[in-house]
Amino acid sequence: MTTIDITIRAAIPTDTQAMTDLTYRSKQSVGYDDDLMRYFRQNLMITPDRLTQLCFWVAEVGEAMVGCGAMEPIDKTTAEVRYFFIAPASKGRGIGRALWYELRSTAQSQGLTQVAVRADSAAQPFFQSVGFKAQGEAFSRHLPGKMVSYMVCDI
Repeated sequence: MTTIDITIRAAIPTDTQAMTDLTYRSKQSVGYDDDLMRYFRQNLMITPDRLTQLCFWVAEVGEAMVGCGAMEPIDKTTAEVRYFFIAPASKGRGIGRALWYELRSTAQSQGLTQVAVRADSAAQPFFQSVGFKAQGEAFSRHLPGKMVSYMVCDI
């Protein structure tokens, strides 16, 4: 297996369009229909204002943005992973794992002991592979009325 040089850094306002495009391409790659993709286009938009609300990171290989993710505090001990997406052509190359380790490290440095995620069926295997366990279901943040797996990882 060839190793690649992955850089993880804090997102900046000029990243927002590339992050929005990446989230859309990643969501589209799992087979959602055109109607849902139109809905996602607005719902997954990452704006400079959203960067001030959540702690975002981007993953890069060379000059290319290949992943992004954010965390949102839930309470004094727990945060929730948000906007965690990997570019379709970059899946399976360790980028998601590197990005997750950065999020986990940041959560630990903030004194958090648990991270949760609302994972659709396409994302569940990845999150299980990095230590998350299903704890039931929760409403999707991106599709009103849709239930997704609610997963938790003790850190």
